[in-house]
Amino acid sequence: MKKIKLLISFFLISIIVFIFSKNDFKKAPPTLYFNANIITINNEQPNANAMLVEDGIIKEIGDLKLFKNSTVKKINLKGATVMPGFIDVHTHFTLSMFFEKMYDLSGFKHESNSDVWSYFESCVKNVTKNEWLVFKGLDPVLVPDLKTPTLKYLDQIAPNNPVVIFSQSLHSYWVNTKAFESVGINNTVKNHSKKSYYEKDSLGNLTGLIIEQEAFKPFIEKLKTEVLTPKLLSNSSKKVMKEYAKNGNTTIVSTGLTINDSKPLILMKHLSDKKPSLLGNFLTLIKQLPERIPTPRHFIYVRHDMAHILPKTKGEINDFYDIIGIKHWYDGSPYTGSMYMNDPYLISNLTTKKLHIPPNTKGKALINKEKLKQFIKTYHNKGWQIAIHTQGNAAITETVNAFEELKSELDYSNSRHRLEHCLMLPNSEILRIKNLQLLPSFHINHLLYYGEALNNDILGKKQTSKILAIKSTLNENIKSTLHADQPMFESNPFRLIQTAIERKTKEGNIIGINERINLLEAIKTLTINAAFQIHKEDKIGSLEKGKYADFIIVNKNPYTLKTNEIGEIKCIKTFINGNEVVY
Repeated sequence: MKKIKLLISFFLISIIVFIFSKNDFKKAPPTLYFNANIITINNEQPNANAMLVEDGIIKEIGDLKLFKNSTVKKINLKGATVMPGFIDVHTHFTLSMFFEKMYDLSGFKHESNSDVWSYFESCVKNVTKNEWLVFKGLDPVLVPDLKTPTLKYLDQIAPNNPVVIFSQSLHSYWVNTKAFESVGINNTVKNHSKKSYYEKDSLGNLTGLIIEQEAFKPFIEKLKTEVLTPKLLSNSSKKVMKEYAKNGNTTIVSTGLTINDSKPLILMKHLSDKKPSLLGNFLTLIKQLPERIPTPRHFIYVRHDMAHILPKTKGEINDFYDIIGIKHWYDGSPYTGSMYMNDPYLISNLTTKKLHIPPNTKGKALINKEKLKQFIKTYHNKGWQIAIHTQGNAAITETVNAFEELKSELDYSNSRHRLEHCLMLPNSEILRIKNLQLLPSFHINHLLYYGEALNNDILGKKQTSKILAIKSTLNENIKSTLHADQPMFESNPFRLIQTAIERKTKEGNIIGINERINLLEAIKTLTINAAFQIHKEDKIGSLEKGKYADFIIVNKNPYTLKTNEIGEIKCIKTFINGNEVVY
């Protein structure tokens, strides 16, 4: 009798496990897309008019006349343009989830100082006592007459509520006394370093300004427990993923994942993996995870201070969701004085009065050279790809030096380590990074949104004329990429493409005309080059037989438009692994 009961129990458990493991969104049937203008980004076959997709794979692509008669589902695209899905090679998914619920003070929403603070004060009036007020996007560059807040002002307007304000750059923050008290910080606090600190006045009193991420960590931890709860983030996750897909991104890469433990990875794997897990389906059933829908592939570089969440060994390659590397910061932001340069920042009203950058500041390395070399050696030898945040010319040169000094010990032939943002990549370093197989990813929105400020107030014309040397790297056959650094800026690939081609600031002035690239080069930086940077060029990044069917249908053909119209292209539909993302 006991044996029979055990067998019945085993049988029932097996059925439950089977049901849970199979519960997923409906997959697309084999489909032939025809009468299309397909831009493949495949040098051997640049264009096609038909594509057969089965089980998420491109089975055939080319001229419809060459396709065998098939009984599969057929979709007439009526001449619509099809392109490979874009790969956002440097984004911040968790921060995007955080920011999705924040009040917006940015220059994209407000035109003047009075607009910003009127909105701020209206938000304060609509919350209850002790409720957290979290804002994003404060930026004295995008709002030219902006006056950054004092502690006195924040306390006066919100005496009963903790307030946290994120800058647009995500490298500086403002808080009020209530927020300081919530994390146990007062005027006696000691700064972490000269690179990340709580600003104090001449009397030693806190001003409310916080510079760089290390000093801000206590507030992030507090927000995670009291505001940005797992349930709230879970609810935001699908919306954020849909927005990536709506902009044409079929793959995202979190470059420096902001989490403390591995629990959020359950959500990320659940959203992007090819198949659901038993645990994921169970957590969905009890409303702890959202129901699965087609969402972008997701690859992750963990932060250097979260290395403990790296798997002990690299497992089997996963083409849908995977941890692929680790990120460190060698310098900071151009807009806090923490970008590390050979020459000092300009002394201007913007730098001294609004960005609070002391005269003669050149920035500093956030870690010393020997620690950087040890970091590179440790994680290279463990097989992890390495990404280093490098904005200033001094930061880039010293980082390249560190890799070069380890060249005799380490084999870089297939490592594809990365340099992130590369605002001031010196021309003299380009051949060196090529020889070291280092790959730059350029934050092109520095030019669009901050080009005038860099030119007139922060760097000066001589330095600014050399920024973002994209064409120079492509001329050396380096697989360079572009990114928006979401949530700093929305991940909008077509706007990035337009900026890289035009090299125009939002005011319409050209910066670095010799670094302009053409349309095909620009598309490649967000497709096949991006795939190469994450070791996926044989799977995604172009539309070819045998690759995954990650593609977008757009409302206009970029090759028929004027350059200044490219940024307005919209995605009509997005497909990942052959499945349509409904947004």
